[in-house]
Amino acid sequence: MRRLLATILLVTFVVPSGIAHAKSGANCPRAGATKTTKTTTFVCTKVGKKTIWRAAPKKQVTASVNLDALKVPQTVGAVRPGAGSANGPWAVRAVLRTSADGVTFSGGETIMDQAGVPNLLTTSNGTLFAYYQDWANGNVMGVAIRRPGSSTWERFKLSISGINTAPGGANGVDPSAVELSDGRIRLFWMQRLGGARIFSATSQVGAANGIVFTYDGGFAFESATEVYDPTVVQTTAGWAMWVDVGGTTAYATSTNGVNFTSQPANSAFPTPAVFPWGATRVSASDIRVIASVRGPGGADGVLFRSTDGGASFSEIGRGAIPSTAGGDAGISYNSVTGIWYQLISERM
Repeated sequence: MRRLLATILLVTFVVPSGIAHAKSGANCPRAGATKTTKTTTFVCTKVGKKTIWRAAPKKQVTASVNLDALKVPQTVGAVRPGAGSANGPWAVRAVLRTSADGVTFSGGETIMDQAGVPNLLTTSNGTLFAYYQDWANGNVMGVAIRRPGSSTWERFKLSISGINTAPGGANGVDPSAVELSDGRIRLFWMQRLGGARIFSATSQVGAANGIVFTYDGGFAFESATEVYDPTVVQTTAGWAMWVDVGGTTAYATSTNGVNFTSQPANSAFPTPAVFPWGATRVSASDIRVIASVRGPGGADGVLFRSTDGGASFSEIGRGAIPSTAGGDAGISYNSVTGIWYQLISERM
């Protein structure tokens, strides 16, 4: 009996304190470990050289939102005088182009005027989602959607419950979207809330998928320096994110697609300066990226391909955007039709 009691006491004694007293920010034993309390599940996440507990996103409750109230018409407008940079969302339009080979694009269908920082997603059922910063409707994040078999677009302002993305002066910007394996869409964006951070939210399968989201909680990535323009893609190892941090390319990875850890260098590309504007996953191993080799702010439109699921990328083409385009573009592949799409930011 004494031996049994001693064994129990020994087992109790050697349980790491990080497991026994999990709380946000506290040290934890190893990345990927979880601990559930009465109200919260914590995930052990690597941050730099440390591993700390972070609250996992809570189970989503589908938001009840009137989609008709989020609909907006196609903006056809002029450049706003004196608004600032010639490449801001007040001075550019989102334009869709197509390709048969994913290298040479042509065409020029205007999706929205006064719409910048474009991102593109084609879901597994062939629905095309064009995300952008919608200046004309209040400098909010917006989306234009074209359903399979249709030639028309529906346009919406995004709704994200659980966080205020449009307080004025610090609105959420730079949307980047990824389809999850179950058909839901996860959105990433930059916002100045409690620091320079990238946030995420997830929508539910159905009519509101890709339009109405629920905040995942916490933040996906943060930096001591201002961050912009996240590009996110799923890889065979998990997830990858590239962001503009003070004018240089930062590379971060994640195992859960919610919490990202900064890596020492942008090791996936031939040179660390490469800044992806948009990415699309063609298959488990095939990932395409449209980027600038000059880093954030470049406008050269270089195409890269990975055949090892995102571990490394090789250049496959240059001059992918016209001279009238700014330094942002999205890329996507429709596996149903075999058509490639490119969404560029073109000066009005």
